[in-house]
Amino acid sequence: MVRIHADERATALLAPVRASLDRGLALLPDGPPVEVTVAQIEGFCQPIPGGVALSSGLEAAEIHHPDEPVGAVPPLDRWRRAAACVLEAAATAELVRRTGLEPGTDWRWVGAAVYAADVVAPELGLALPELALAIATGCPGDHPRAGVAVMRAWQHEGADPIQQVQYLLEGGVISGPEWLRLGRWVLALEGARAQLPVPVERIAPVDIPAQLRPWSWVPVSVPAHPRGGRIRIEGEGAIDEPWALGGQPLQTLAGGLQRGCSLLPEPGGPLGSWEVASAEGFGQVMGARGIVFVFRADGRLELVLADAFVGPLAAVAMADQLGTSGTCTGRWRVAGSQLLRLSEIETRSLTVHGNKDRFLMPARGFGLGEWLLALAEDVWSWQRTGDDRLILEGRMLGGQVEVRLKSTA
Repeated sequence: MVRIHADERATALLAPVRASLDRGLALLPDGPPVEVTVAQIEGFCQPIPGGVALSSGLEAAEIHHPDEPVGAVPPLDRWRRAAACVLEAAATAELVRRTGLEPGTDWRWVGAAVYAADVVAPELGLALPELALAIATGCPGDHPRAGVAVMRAWQHEGADPIQQVQYLLEGGVISGPEWLRLGRWVLALEGARAQLPVPVERIAPVDIPAQLRPWSWVPVSVPAHPRGGRIRIEGEGAIDEPWALGGQPLQTLAGGLQRGCSLLPEPGGPLGSWEVASAEGFGQVMGARGIVFVFRADGRLELVLADAFVGPLAAVAMADQLGTSGTCTGRWRVAGSQLLRLSEIETRSLTVHGNKDRFLMPARGFGLGEWLLALAEDVWSWQRTGDDRLILEGRMLGGQVEVRLKSTA
């Protein structure tokens, strides 16, 4: 059992909560006595050798210390705050003993201390204002006492929060997916918000571009865009869903890790000019020439054909006889992760022409005209390989097709 050695002023201050304090200290691992005094200091308390100095502001006639946050959750009265300071000091001493480290002031140290104090003296409700702080700010990095929300999230998952903190203090890391998972629980109506006695509004969503503070979470709300797009992370961070579908708003959650990050908009497609090099489908490899896809950042698609041909290698001799030329327009939009959909392809300007015999005829209705229109039948996956290669895969004309392209830049 941990005991306290309190001076006369501290003893008088703690008297109304002494029973809860002693019961809580008895539940903490055995350790040296905690020295408790009262001094004129900033904040609620400050560490001293072997203990804690309580703020003289806790002795004032007012119910609350002047630094108590005012919010939806009622603040702690000065007696409960004094008890919290003593319990947190004892919990911090135990974490120092376990790790052999000097005590810190970030969300890991402070959040763990608040959590431990709340666990051993639940009747005092010591964690409630700090949970509300985490929900309203989404940033344990800026508000270390809000770190108790991370502890509660680990507890909800069945993990031991103190062991998790010890792991981190001894060199462990939190991955992006784990940080987001914890944040989802903290900000969810059925998560930390359900553990509070009153409703607390979570941090407001942001649009992109946005800057995320270290060790933070923020809901992201991106209005619908006809083309859609993708959110790129620059720095240390993570996002649940970076792809915004064309014509649909995006609602997701992002988190900043140790150094924070920026959320930046990207078009979400293979921008630039790409020439078809070959294709494969319907059980055969097909040759190609003279077809260039131009993906514009605003969602426009241009298809430029110059004496173009796509067909089985056995039909190369026919390609010497005729080709297709002209410029088509269309649209492209994001259809998912590395997915796009082509639409509004207009082929009326295309003509089929002879290379030896001089003749011209509209290409619409057959040949490359129909091949281009069939591009709009299904969603296409896309993948850049290196800086100058692009692969499109999808279904057209009843079969699976892979189209290989090379950059014209």
